[in-house]
Amino acid sequence: MKLIMEIKIENLYKSKDYINPKTGETKVAKWKVQSFEEIETEHGNQMKLFDVSITDDQYNKLKDQVGKVVQIPVGVYVNDKTNKHGFYGI
Repeated sequence: MKLIMEIKIENLYKSKDYINPKTGETKVAKWKVQSFEEIETEHGNQMKLFDVSITDDQYNKLKDQVGKVVQIPVGVYVNDKTNKHGFYGI
């Protein structure tokens, strides 16, 4: 199975390196694509900004695509603490 996310790129940015406070291990920052998601609520539709992490190779392909609709192959994860899902580029 292959998941493809079709989104309009609103912004691209590089996040900060993450340093694990317990181990001191550093995870190198990733590039992120920002887009809006429309959510239906009982009070009407709401636009929510969300991020999708992408690889350096994907960034190089997408850096000139801001404002355009693109397709990105993605994986899905679920945060164990919040039970919310997210996407990451593959």
